[in-house]
Amino acid sequence: MKLQYLGTAAAEAIPALFCHCETCRRARLNGGKDIRGRSGLVVNDTALIDFPPDIYMTSLRFGIDLGLLRDIFITHSHEDHFDLQELGMRENGVYCHLGEHDDAPGIRLYGNDGVKKLAEEYRRAVNATFFTFTELEYGQSCRAENGVVFTFLPARHMDTERSGFYMAEDPAEGKRVLYAHDTGLFPEETYSLLKGKRFDLVSLDCCFGRRSVGVGGHMGIPENRETVARLREIGCMDDKTVTVIHHFSHNCGQTHAELEQEVRDDGYLVAYDGMTLTV
Repeated sequence: MKLQYLGTAAAEAIPALFCHCETCRRARLNGGKDIRGRSGLVVNDTALIDFPPDIYMTSLRFGIDLGLLRDIFITHSHEDHFDLQELGMRENGVYCHLGEHDDAPGIRLYGNDGVKKLAEEYRRAVNATFFTFTELEYGQSCRAENGVVFTFLPARHMDTERSGFYMAEDPAEGKRVLYAHDTGLFPEETYSLLKGKRFDLVSLDCCFGRRSVGVGGHMGIPENRETVARLREIGCMDDKTVTVIHHFSHNCGQTHAELEQEVRDDGYLVAYDGMTLTV
């Protein structure tokens, strides 16, 4: 399974638009891996988790052909994960012309109740025809056109909608990935759904870097370690599982290099924009 990270920051990005904090000043000076856009993940080229507002420039930077997308799985309705204005550029024959692929099917969009509300309001407002929508319940699985099966899992992030994250399984290759972002420590329901499922890669929210946030809607490295330990206990991770930390806020106060140093002994990978992994 091929995974390509788009942005790797929280909602404000790094450096944040108007910010003069030390993290943002250093990011502007350092460039490279310290420049982080808003988060998303391309799976096997044609499926996407989340549709961030930076996706246009990200696709140009990293050679991603958005015209190939068939399935988009949204975690929750926050604007840094679901930018309908940009997604609207997929309206075929108006904002895009796909040439020999003009008769390609539209986007299959998936998400929770909050995402459905926004998507249907948008459809009515502009008479959008380029997508279908499937509302997901916790534990529900859907197979993307590329064969990868995505399962919607409970997150600890919002009280106003069923926010979640995704497990992605490729039956053809026998690979399984957990992409768990915009969540704090997992609800018990999530562990019940995951028990005994071994992952080849686990990608965890690390909004606050070395700082502990306790029981909140995001994680820091202390919560990452606690989550990894729990996943090991229930058979989801072993010594061969790759652990990635991702979705950083400028409030973490650390550069990419400092984050790498912080988790060197843990063996975690620190995600950066455009990072591509094959599991």
